[in-house]
Amino acid sequence: MKIMIDARSVDIKQSGVGNYVTHLIEGLKSVDQGSKNTYALMVTTSQAKTLPLTFHGFEVFPVPFTNESHFLGDPWEFFVLPRLLRKKGVTLFHGPAFMAPPFQNGFRAIATIHDLVAFHHPQTIPSRYAFYMRFLIKLMIRKASAIITDTEFIRHEIIEAFHIDENKIQAVPIAVSELFRPINDQERIDQVKRRYGIKKDYFLHVGNIEPRKNLSSLFEACKLIWDKINKDFQLVVVGKKGWLYDDIFATLKKTGIEEGVIFTGYVHEEDIPVLYSGARFFVFPSIYEGFGLPILEAMRCGTPVITSRVSSMPEVAGDAALYVDPFRIEDIAEKILTLAYDGSLQEALRQKGFAQASKFSWVETARKTLKVYEMVG
Repeated sequence: MKIMIDARSVDIKQSGVGNYVTHLIEGLKSVDQGSKNTYALMVTTSQAKTLPLTFHGFEVFPVPFTNESHFLGDPWEFFVLPRLLRKKGVTLFHGPAFMAPPFQNGFRAIATIHDLVAFHHPQTIPSRYAFYMRFLIKLMIRKASAIITDTEFIRHEIIEAFHIDENKIQAVPIAVSELFRPINDQERIDQVKRRYGIKKDYFLHVGNIEPRKNLSSLFEACKLIWDKINKDFQLVVVGKKGWLYDDIFATLKKTGIEEGVIFTGYVHEEDIPVLYSGARFFVFPSIYEGFGLPILEAMRCGTPVITSRVSSMPEVAGDAALYVDPFRIEDIAEKILTLAYDGSLQEALRQKGFAQASKFSWVETARKTLKVYEMVG
């Protein structure tokens, strides 16, 4: 079987889907060596010049459009790409970012659908993007040979929303890089803290700055307890600006806690485990996640986790997190205050976090993905 994977989301400053694709490809290289399957990677022409070392050994198929070039790129993928795939003898195409050629003749296509935010929380993303994602997801559910999700939660959401055959959709949990581990070198931690202007103990949030991450509620929760924690803690927000972030910064300004909040912007991957390891705890009060990868990143680094009791997050965090109602600011504030000064609770969550994170691995993700390939192909 000749399998082509769309790897156009892989970038130097990647997050989310780009990380998923990178580690899936590495995992497949590990678990499917010596088989009859061959792999090809669809990349942009610019990517083809700077491919990661882990991609070496795969056939590369450069194409003229990025995965963000929807206006021209998507019609090309719908109508031109299928002909090119047939010419190249591709048996199976995997679109890991919600999209694969819907019109298949001579090959099969699998799409990974990471979430249904465009259906359940459309107000948290740009309206035109929400409209298009709803169209695309419906199309993939009808046309793809199989659907992969990151969690059972999203799998059941899709089954219930679209009444599709349960056998057509498979949950394949993702994982985090081996880069995420406890950093015990205090000098290195202090160096990274100085680099980002962190002068106190701190608690951490990691994720793009956008409404779904619920940062406005986090800031308002901090305001309620700021007179009790400001003397000891800063809040460090790691992540680049996503979309619809103006109201988030406006909320922060209204709270009056701006001086105690540090925005790092995009952080190089090697610094993130250090920031997790140096944090007293991690706060992730998102209102909706298809998986919630930062939860596992924090746990692998030994950082106690506060997260939301909604969507997929309990499935990922298990019994290793302190849970909040993301729609109750008082609950978020209470849990932050509790964990900030309870050393025994921090240690208990730290140990539970290690155990929970150990249940996920990219090798297992690749193995389960390969089973879906074989089921379809």
